[in-house]
Amino acid sequence: MENDIIQIEYRKFSSFLKDYIKNFSRGHLFLISDEERSLGETFSFSIEAEGLEKPLSATGKVISSGKNESGESGVELELVFDEESRKFIDGNLKKTVVRRYGEFWGAKLSALF
Repeated sequence: MENDIIQIEYRKFSSFLKDYIKNFSRGHLFLISDEERSLGETFSFSIEAEGLEKPLSATGKVISSGKNESGESGVELELVFDEESRKFIDGNLKKTVVRRYGEFWGAKLSALF
């Protein structure tokens, strides 16, 4: 699967934001999979969400395998956004959150990442 691009599409911005705050902003992603994966194996991701100007690109490296808190099998990935996506996140994601949720809630949500 190395060099394939895994598409992650969020229909709702709120779903993307939840995953971003919980996982992506901390540099992690749990990929649900029954397939065995090797430590160090890498994956490329394209992450799309309603409300984002364009997809975010990232690379994930397998750092462990096992079950998540819901008991699903998969692998834990160390996630790194490419330079262009990182610039967008650093410069525009907070603005997008404030625009969508207003000054008060947008600032509270943005403080989580």
